Amino acid sequence: MNSLPDLNSIPHGGLIVVGGGSWGTTLSMLLACHRPTRLWTRTRQQADEINSTSENSRYLPGVHLPDELKVEPFAGSVIDEDDLLIIAVPSHMVRSMAIDLRPLWRGQIIVNSAKGFEHDTMKTLSQVIDDVIPGVPLVVWSGPNIASEISSGKPTRAVLAGRDMAVLSRTARMLRNDRVSFEISRDVRGVELCASLKGILAITIGISDGLELGDNFVGLLLTYGLREFAAVAEFMGIQNHTIYGIAGLGDCVTSSLSPHGRNRRFGRLVAEGIPPEEAIRRVGMVVEGVQMLQTITELEDLNVPTPLFSAVKQIIFGTNDDIRNLVVETVMGYDTHMVRRVHRLEEVV
Repeated sequence: MNSLPDLNSIPHGGLIVVGGGSWGTTLSMLLACHRPTRLWTRTRQQADEINSTSENSRYLPGVHLPDELKVEPFAGSVIDEDDLLIIAVPSHMVRSMAIDLRPLWRGQIIVNSAKGFEHDTMKTLSQVIDDVIPGVPLVVWSGPNIASEISSGKPTRAVLAGRDMAVLSRTARMLRNDRVSFEISRDVRGVELCASLKGILAITIGISDGLELGDNFVGLLLTYGLREFAAVAEFMGIQNHTIYGIAGLGDCVTSSLSPHGRNRRFGRLVAEGIPPEEAIRRVGMVVEGVQMLQTITELEDLNVPTPLFSAVKQIIFGTNDDIRNLVVETVMGYDTHMVRRVHRLEEVV
């Protein structure tokens, strides 16, 4: 994974960010200071409220949006030929959003910044978009990008992943800004799968929070959890440089340690005795780690030893009521669990 070259030519066109949540609003305010940017919200009422107050009080309260940003309801203006579209909606809405965009699309580059996986079809979100809009020039945006930190001015890096270098180059130049710099990758599927897998470890850390197991124990969870994250990723065919890059371990560590992460918050609520369905409701957003645990469970050929993730699966899906004992016993006897798992696999083979 390498940094993009600094090209002198500046491409024409503006940016359209589709999705008026915290992430879409953050992206639009970040980019509006550097290039004409429109934020498309779900309803006209939401657009009018943001325009009248220069603030998205529901999803990004207290953050003043730049005067340069134009907020409109979905399809509130024409998409020009040179514009770039950025999808910033929850993962479960990506297919329906692509369907809505299809009659408006005229060959423009689409950047998907949603993180997740379509579990019913076992497809990544870029595959979902390509299903709906065949042949679309597509780029994936991923990495350790917490909306509240970026909107408050803190710097970070992101990965732009795509298969066409010309499309990647144009996209990177159009997205240049003073807060987020980019690496490039050709491993589109790997970048997307890493973004989905990371949530499992974040849930694990959240469970430790809720059980008040301490920082020493968090260090153990990170060690074993990152090992299992890498093992699952390798089994799924993700390239090593993606697993150990900022789209992989970088995003995984950030999601696990940040108190703002939805997966970590979900895990903490469950450990405090809140039923998983209620915990998801309280988080108020998609908890991708839960869905990814279900997906991994359904992969019958996934013969990878993951005792820690298996314990988390038991906790979330209600097959073990003694959460503290299960987590502590799994970690304290981790090597023993690994040996038992390997022996079982050898017996099957």
